[in-house]
Amino acid sequence: MSSPTGHAPEQTSWRVLEVAPVPSVDHPDAWAYHGISAVERATEIANLGYDDLARPAHQLVSGMLHQEYSHKQRFVAVLDRPDGGAPTADDVVGFGFLAMTRKENTHTADVHVGVHPDHRRRGIGTALAALAEEAAADAGRTTFFGWSSAPREAAADEDALVPATGVGRLPADTAGVRFALDRGYAVEQMERRSRLDLPVEPDRLAAFETEARAKAGDDYRTHTWEGIPEEWHEGYAHLMTRMTTDVPQGGLDFGEETWDAERVGVYLEERAASGQRLLTTLVEHVPSGEIAGGTSFLLQDGRPAFVFQEETIALKSHRGHRLGMLVKAVNLRELAARYPQTERVHTFNAEENTHMLGINVALGFRPSGAEAALQKRL
Repeated sequence: MSSPTGHAPEQTSWRVLEVAPVPSVDHPDAWAYHGISAVERATEIANLGYDDLARPAHQLVSGMLHQEYSHKQRFVAVLDRPDGGAPTADDVVGFGFLAMTRKENTHTADVHVGVHPDHRRRGIGTALAALAEEAAADAGRTTFFGWSSAPREAAADEDALVPATGVGRLPADTAGVRFALDRGYAVEQMERRSRLDLPVEPDRLAAFETEARAKAGDDYRTHTWEGIPEEWHEGYAHLMTRMTTDVPQGGLDFGEETWDAERVGVYLEERAASGQRLLTTLVEHVPSGEIAGGTSFLLQDGRPAFVFQEETIALKSHRGHRLGMLVKAVNLRELAARYPQTERVHTFNAEENTHMLGINVALGFRPSGAEAALQKRL
């Protein structure tokens, strides 16, 4: 969530509109999506100093067209034009987003709000959040989730917000979190945002892979693809299901999400339609044929300088074989070979996930900020 901060600008009237899905970014009604993208970019730059986490308009459009597993609504706050004309992308000063799962966790809703830094402290964020929460409550949702970024973790000698887990510290003046607290949210968990600058020295990376392969032994074999072949969708679905329960969740009121091969196919189709693709390494337990673990990078067309480290997991029944390090090292090697222009990797991990954080630190990831997981129960 973003928060009103700073001085209020000169008052100009504004209103909130719901945004309908559109077939493409070139559609006449796609102006709102271009406006949302611009606000998101301005918000990320103001908060973090860069816009890697901001999504281009075509990703926002594509996401709204895929609602098979989650009902989604978008809202925009637009300035009233002096000439009384229809709003354009330049008139968008804030956005709200609501997502509600259709199968499991049907008591929950994801709520996200952003306001352009030049238009805060005018009630825009409050109005957008209230509208999204009202729609969620009307749909019977009783637990709301939100997230808010900070450019750094709190130092040991400064005032800090501590999540319910007791692990991690956010600067006490983190504006988005303060905004959420005022709306009745609690900080349930803190994630560390980490960054790996590339390239990793090849011999060092090879040493990590060699050590991990020796620990895993001949019973484990890695496979790497851009995209995931259909015959592996069921195994990948099992990993994604386990990701919803086997990683630290803190006190978040979120239960298991069941994935199957069909859902994996829809997920990959949505990524492709939005100009994104996965570079995935899975590890197979050869004696059983079971997919024991895996990891993915998310690459984005037209933005080659960075990638996101997506889910990394080793099934509980296969832990103790260095599979987490193995799939990460292999995927990094493949990324360097296939996309040598990539300059950095971003990833997020719960602060209490010490095992995965240890792997990341060993590979060269360094803290680059914090993310608060927020929860509100009606």
